[in-house]
Amino acid sequence: MDTTVLDIRLISREEYEMFVKDKDYNMFQHPRYLRFMEERGYQPRIYGGFQEGTLVIALIVRIDPLMRVFKSARSLREWVTDRPEDAALIKAFVNGLTPLLRQEGAVWLKLESGVEYQQRDADGEIVQGGFNNESYRQLLQSAGFHPEELWSDGLDMSRQARWVSVLDLVEREQPEDGMMHTSFFLQEQPGIRHKSIEEVFNGFSMKIPRHIREGMQDFIVVRELDTDELEIMHELEEASAQVHDFQAPDLETYRAWKHSFGEDCKVMASFLDTDRYRAYLDRELSQGQADLEKAQAELSEAPGSKKRKNKVNSVLEHMRPLEKRAKELDGLIEEYGTMIPLAAGLFIITPAETIYLFGGSRRSLSQFFGPYAVQFEMIRQSIERGALRYNFWGISGKFKPEEEGYGVYKYKKEFGAHVVEYAGEFTLILKPTAAKLIRQLNR
Repeated sequence: MDTTVLDIRLISREEYEMFVKDKDYNMFQHPRYLRFMEERGYQPRIYGGFQEGTLVIALIVRIDPLMRVFKSARSLREWVTDRPEDAALIKAFVNGLTPLLRQEGAVWLKLESGVEYQQRDADGEIVQGGFNNESYRQLLQSAGFHPEELWSDGLDMSRQARWVSVLDLVEREQPEDGMMHTSFFLQEQPGIRHKSIEEVFNGFSMKIPRHIREGMQDFIVVRELDTDELEIMHELEEASAQVHDFQAPDLETYRAWKHSFGEDCKVMASFLDTDRYRAYLDRELSQGQADLEKAQAELSEAPGSKKRKNKVNSVLEHMRPLEKRAKELDGLIEEYGTMIPLAAGLFIITPAETIYLFGGSRRSLSQFFGPYAVQFEMIRQSIERGALRYNFWGISGKFKPEEEGYGVYKYKKEFGAHVVEYAGEFTLILKPTAAKLIRQLNR
């Protein structure tokens, strides 16, 4: 018999911030996400469950209008608690939450889980002997939620990502279980070892280190954008959207993320410094000319030498693309300016992870490998601050080359990321008659 007794009530932002401090919360449980929702016109609530006067579980809920007359409650990535598998706690919290949401006029509570459903590898295959959290889905069902279908039909912009790519930055002695364990994870934990930048770098596919080296040359500058520079982020995301046929966020969305999250939102960009690039090309061409003159002089001494002819041709082959780049540089400056944006990304920081939420680049300037420079800089920063993981965010859940979204998945996989499948969506019906009517009207 369940004997857990909770006092459920609305809590303040300050109470919530103290509760989640040093816990492994995700970006939708971030205290600053409350401000983001308010800036976007939503009505957030924070509900807390107290056991013997101590806050033990908390949930951010968004109240939205529904068909003008009704309201809907929604929670992204569910509750924060040190006891995510405690069935009695979860049931007591849901039971106490239900009348409070009814008072808000909500017809139902939609919950999108942050618990991993089943363990998958880098290829998207289920790991034999790995964890499976079907029991968690059943726990929520026993608490009154209806588990929705585990969809895997690509990216759906109306929902949060159910499939993501994650790069682990630690090694664990104990196997993962996919649950959201929140207790004091920032303290030294037995069985957890943080990887070095060299270890993470060595886990990349063969071509990624080469691309990173190209993107980290001294004429490529990576820095954080100021708030008044977010137009750069917007333009680069729009450029990617046109190529890959997706709807990019508007400029105000980036501003809202940055304003709401402050230092926990980093907008990073890579630039081609054309002054440094011209100096690099001049050095390379000058050295090439010297090498050519030397090779030609050696050939004149032995005109029949195949080896010396090949050396001349080799120098010429090296110089041709440099000469082409030098000729193209003036056109690039005329089109984009002297500091040319190559790629940008918007990243959300939580104590446990870095989330790559948005990113864009100019495909026409892909030879400078700007996206790789941005990614590597943020991975480096994540390792330095002791994050547990680097979350590349959404993928389609499709893992075959001919399937839609495969290219995005492959790009993230090459950084050493594995596939994460979340446990899906759940609906708690609060007003059955109204819910039935709405569903009939939506048929």
